[in-house]
Amino acid sequence: MKDKLTSLIVNLTEEFISGKISKEGLWEEIQRSVIPMILEGVMRNERDIYLGEHPGEYANGYYSRRFYYKNTPMDIKVPRTRTSNFYPSAIPRYSRYLPEEYGEMIESLFLSSRSLEGLKMTLKRLGLPVSSEEIDNMAQSLADEYKEFTGRELSSDWLVVYIDAKEIEVKSGGKVKKMVIISGIGVNMEGKKELLGSLVFEGRETLSCWREFLLDLKNRGVTRVLLFVTDDFPGLIKLIQGLFPLSMHQLCIVHLIRNAKLHLSKEEFVWFKERIEAIEKADEFDTAYTEFMEIVEKLKSKHPHFSKHLKTRAEAYVTFTKFPKEIRARIKSTNASENLHKELEKIRINSGGYFQSKKILYAKWFVFIKRLMSNRWKNPEPRFKGCLNKLHTMFYETFESDYGKS
Repeated sequence: MKDKLTSLIVNLTEEFISGKISKEGLWEEIQRSVIPMILEGVMRNERDIYLGEHPGEYANGYYSRRFYYKNTPMDIKVPRTRTSNFYPSAIPRYSRYLPEEYGEMIESLFLSSRSLEGLKMTLKRLGLPVSSEEIDNMAQSLADEYKEFTGRELSSDWLVVYIDAKEIEVKSGGKVKKMVIISGIGVNMEGKKELLGSLVFEGRETLSCWREFLLDLKNRGVTRVLLFVTDDFPGLIKLIQGLFPLSMHQLCIVHLIRNAKLHLSKEEFVWFKERIEAIEKADEFDTAYTEFMEIVEKLKSKHPHFSKHLKTRAEAYVTFTKFPKEIRARIKSTNASENLHKELEKIRINSGGYFQSKKILYAKWFVFIKRLMSNRWKNPEPRFKGCLNKLHTMFYETFESDYGKS
């Protein structure tokens, strides 16, 4: 069985590499042939366990049943027993459609495993007929798909782009090294979120890393972004202004409040936080900007350096008040991109505290991203969807000088 499965996958791979079948054709053949073969192995294992627990029962061959996975027909040989009391749990009893979870089963195990070797041991214990070579090939295939996905051509127009950087640990050259990953989430003109890309850099976060990430977006087609949302990394404001001169830029309010706690006394911090929260409710940008500058002046005597720092960034901290109130909570901080990286942190912890290689990092990250985009990010974000007309008007007034003129 294992040799037959390995031979099938090798043949399909060779046909794909030689151009005899397309990527779509390859995936269809995997659904038609590979998945049924794996399921049949699982069901035979189930029957063996059942027979061991029921003395006097005997295997009684197989019967054919047609199932569908994503509309692809699959003819599966279902094992049976002499009394017909056995029915494998690996397939639904009354439905002819297999849930998508079957096709994602091995990917799920891969995502939660500490290493490829751990995954291989798990599959062996479960009795799944998947070879070590097939697991290695799967990881490489996922990593390759990830690189292709994050290098794809992008739409030119985006309502919002959130960008965040995070330190991670990756094994490279026999050593676990500190690296930084920068990821960007875009909200498209329909209000849907989409991962624009993630780039990994060895060493610590630097402005050159940010420049390379932003240039990568431009090289892949991004030209018009209504609003960038980032933290206040040194030099980032000028960098974005230089590359996207018409775009607006919002600095993360959450990071501002965290930073203020380091500079102010307990009483001052309470006052500062209350004032910032009041600004968030301002009816318009001019009011918010005026109130922010009042805070700057109030801090000037006791905290001149912090006050000067805030003054040079005042507009960037209250830019979100130019937008409809319905989405201000969504664009005042980098929560969207930070939350994405928190999921990566969970994957890192489940991997044993570090990623065993860049290949494993890319493969596991891609499994998670695929699921995210086919589930939570499948539809437009409700708050953005509710004010798309206003956002489109802002967008075209920003980037098309003759917009609205008769």
